[in-house]
Amino acid sequence: MPSSHHPLSGWLAAFGVLLIWSGWVVISRLGVVQTLTIYDMVALRFLVAVIAVSPFIVSYWPRNLCWWKIFLLGCGPGVPYLLFAFTGMRFAPASHAGILMNGSLPVFAALIGWLWLGDRLGNRTVIGLAVILSGCVMIGLDRSSGGTTPDAWIGHLFFLSAACILAAYMVATKFWQLTPLQAMVAIPTANLVWFGPVYLAFLPSAIDQAPWSEILLQGIYQGLGPSILGVLFFTLAIRFIGPTPTAAVMAGVPGIATLLAIPVLGEWPSKLAWVGLAVVTAGILLITLRQRPRTLDQDKA
Repeated sequence: MPSSHHPLSGWLAAFGVLLIWSGWVVISRLGVVQTLTIYDMVALRFLVAVIAVSPFIVSYWPRNLCWWKIFLLGCGPGVPYLLFAFTGMRFAPASHAGILMNGSLPVFAALIGWLWLGDRLGNRTVIGLAVILSGCVMIGLDRSSGGTTPDAWIGHLFFLSAACILAAYMVATKFWQLTPLQAMVAIPTANLVWFGPVYLAFLPSAIDQAPWSEILLQGIYQGLGPSILGVLFFTLAIRFIGPTPTAAVMAGVPGIATLLAIPVLGEWPSKLAWVGLAVVTAGILLITLRQRPRTLDQDKA
């Protein structure tokens, strides 16, 4: 691929993740309020993903990385991230999950990128991140949206923790030069290897009580959506345009997820939630319209 196509490929990949993760927020929230346990959902995700990528594991395993780097990278979109996200969804609606997890990603990614990689932040980027953060604060104060519980603040803390873990993965992926195909095979495999035995031996399961429709929906979407296509597009976006622009695009997930949650879950956002969503979107525009993507050739220069 010519180097001039790298930024375009990165932006297309980022918007592909946007669509996949919008659906993931709603499907995951649906799974949390149905029969399966959150541990069932995690296990289904990585089992289906590993089955799908099994023909490519030997060819694309990241042999250039030692085991502890693969383990840490796997934690980013892996078991810790999912358990934080799913637990948060027990207390707060899909609109809160989308805004807080994805809206706070640019803030965490910028902070970690600055501390780890020395990435410079312009004044407009700083303002954009502050705007996004203020929108997240509005969501933290919301108690009127459909699906919100009195303990929604607990869910909010879990959402922010999940975002921080994923932001660290975004920066580490760029720093350690993990390729999209390597990420696609290594992340689900590394997670299933250690989580599978723990799940079978110790964790509660309701998979024998859940209808097949629920098992298939969670298994197929969780396993093939975020775990395969999501990881592939996500890694491409990070590699071609960088962590902060990718996180900013993904902060658009709340808008689509919020709209999808209305017909699927019956969760109507409050006026404060709509305002918070609009503020987060404004912050996204301040960052993405200002930032000029870096290509691979620029990163290597």
